[in-house]
Amino acid sequence: MEPSHPQRPVSVITTVKNDERGCVQTIQSLLTQTRQPDEIIVVDGGSIDGTLPALRSLAAAHPHIRVIQAPGANIARGRNIATQAAAHDIIASTDGGCSAAPDWLEKITAPFDAADPAAFVAGFYRIDPKSLLETVVGLATMRGQLEPLDPESFNPSGRSVAYTKSVWSQAGGWPEWVHYSEDTLFDHRVRSLDVSWHVAEDAIVHWRPRKSFRKIAKQFYYYGTGRGHTQIEAPTFRYNLRNAAIVTITVLLLVLASPWFAVPLAAELLYFYVLTFHDKALRIAVATRRWRAYALALGVMWTVLGSNTIGYIVGTFQRLSKPDRYARRIEAYLAGA
Repeated sequence: MEPSHPQRPVSVITTVKNDERGCVQTIQSLLTQTRQPDEIIVVDGGSIDGTLPALRSLAAAHPHIRVIQAPGANIARGRNIATQAAAHDIIASTDGGCSAAPDWLEKITAPFDAADPAAFVAGFYRIDPKSLLETVVGLATMRGQLEPLDPESFNPSGRSVAYTKSVWSQAGGWPEWVHYSEDTLFDHRVRSLDVSWHVAEDAIVHWRPRKSFRKIAKQFYYYGTGRGHTQIEAPTFRYNLRNAAIVTITVLLLVLASPWFAVPLAAELLYFYVLTFHDKALRIAVATRRWRAYALALGVMWTVLGSNTIGYIVGTFQRLSKPDRYARRIEAYLAGA
């Protein structure tokens, strides 16, 4: 996409907490871009390790890097602080710990300089795995890794997105009271504004998937909690809950009534938890050329399903018990009230 006029200046924002190695990696990737950011703003949420000294050292060497301390700020709050403080109207956002491809900023900001300029740009991301398990996690859980991206339904993560300050202001900022799924909620709010939305599939940020089943479970428990708060994609979670209820009832019948219920139980487990995931697990095994990846993929998807569902139940309970914090506030946010 060729610019129709000189490039408008851009501020790159990122948030970090207790991730010295990750934040240095992120900033170094930003310092080697084909299009240099006019400023880089890093909001630290209260690091107690070596993160702040590392950031201050980078800022001393590169005057266009600004470090803002905001102890206790969550990711959404950090992005709002950075956006508010930014000197320029175009904001490009990534997350601490990610590594931007050398042309990421050039690609994600190009639509703002077109003849019909964008107001919001969804960038993309690729996995940067260090083990077979991380490869499987990325292929199994990140959209667009195994199949083509659908621009119509793709809601980007805050790790690769760009927007104008006016769109951010119209949207009401990032929803700070939501600790999980804040970027999905922000995406839905921006879509409701009917602004010029562009998907830049070639604006790539590299992201390392979780490296253990424990960390996968924790990550998707929090994602599920966020979905419970927002009720975004609720039908999918309810479908999974229905399946779990059917299996639970069959187990109870097996224990309390008759051993013959072992037959329908086996059929349910095979259908709900093996055949449903077989195609994706097989494609992952083919993509990695490791048949062990098939079993790993099933394990990853079972872990995601279980932790996501538990998180959704917890988040839904919290939404019902605290309607002023979740249900009403989220509805008002999406409505622009």
